[in-house]
Amino acid sequence: MALTIPTTEETKDTNIANLESSLNQDTPPNDKAYNKVISGVEALNITGLYKYGAERAKQNLALTATGQDLEDIGAEYGVNRNQAEATVLTVDIVAEDGTVVPAGFPLTGQSNGIRYFTDSSTTAASGVASPSITASVAGAVGGLDVGATLSLGREIPGAASTATVTSVDNTGADIEDQEAYRERVLFAIRSTPGAGNTTDYKRWSEKVSGVQRAYPYAGRNFGSPSSTNPGERTVFIEATSDVQIDGIAPQSLLDEVREAINFNPDTGAAQAPLGLEDDTMDVLSITRSSFNVTITGLVVDSTLEAQAKADIETALDLYLRGTRPYIEGVDILSERNDTISKLTVSTTVQSVLDPLGGSAQDVTIELVGAGIFELYTLQPGELAKLAGVAYD
Repeated sequence: MALTIPTTEETKDTNIANLESSLNQDTPPNDKAYNKVISGVEALNITGLYKYGAERAKQNLALTATGQDLEDIGAEYGVNRNQAEATVLTVDIVAEDGTVVPAGFPLTGQSNGIRYFTDSSTTAASGVASPSITASVAGAVGGLDVGATLSLGREIPGAASTATVTSVDNTGADIEDQEAYRERVLFAIRSTPGAGNTTDYKRWSEKVSGVQRAYPYAGRNFGSPSSTNPGERTVFIEATSDVQIDGIAPQSLLDEVREAINFNPDTGAAQAPLGLEDDTMDVLSITRSSFNVTITGLVVDSTLEAQAKADIETALDLYLRGTRPYIEGVDILSERNDTISKLTVSTTVQSVLDPLGGSAQDVTIELVGAGIFELYTLQPGELAKLAGVAYD
């Protein structure tokens, strides 16, 4: 039963009634009567205590806790919030052999304006120096793709004035979103890990900064033909939106996940069960399929039509992005949400139109490149998004 906190006025009236009962005396009608004044002051204190108690009660539950309180609960289950990480890159600088690029040397990304510093001193050989550099600020903002160009912070005799990214050694990521972290904490509380089961693979993968969600499966090659030989495993990785808007994980992030699965990041000890080898495991990015929706017979006030169409597009994209593959034995059955249907799409559209007094006659759903359907179940590693909305 939900807690209902009485209003300050209700508490004041209760206090007055208690005083009158204890004193066997009516309270004078004057607003400055002692009973009224003292009851009002106590009511303010009581209301504050009610609210404090309710807030602290919420902070004891993973479902409602926030901030440090949620992190404290997560720590009890071995689930720590992923902190922001800086991007680490390897760059090539064309230079005469023997030219030294010193440690701590500054560079600036030409496309993002972020400053980077070399991690150690590097000497050019075969016409190029290849130092490792780290972004000066943590977070996805420091991310650069292979081929991106940086400007050297000052001239180095015998070296070019620019550098080119040749590899991403650590994918920069923002601090983990609180609701994404809450989902991991709740999963840890409700799941049963151990012995390298699929739950372990999910938890190991999602410890990596920049990972939104992991989808582990037994077997490989989820197409035709599939493969389910002993020891074969596949983990699909969805990146956070700050790494890639559609959650497509870059290879550098996949490499970090593979390392986190094979070795405990805290101790460095191998954690794969006996007999499982790295070459029987695939760590792949999710894919994001696009869906078109056609709405027939839209009826809405002409002054609200533009707003209705914009809201429908937003609602449909949120709905499609909220679906995800279901993994038996890992996910909770009551939360299964891997099917896109005409009914759910219609309901989503109508939920936008109802407050506007509008309606629609019919909807049609098309998987881009595969045709029209009324019921579609997401495949392993497949997520969804809206391609567009048309009106017939």
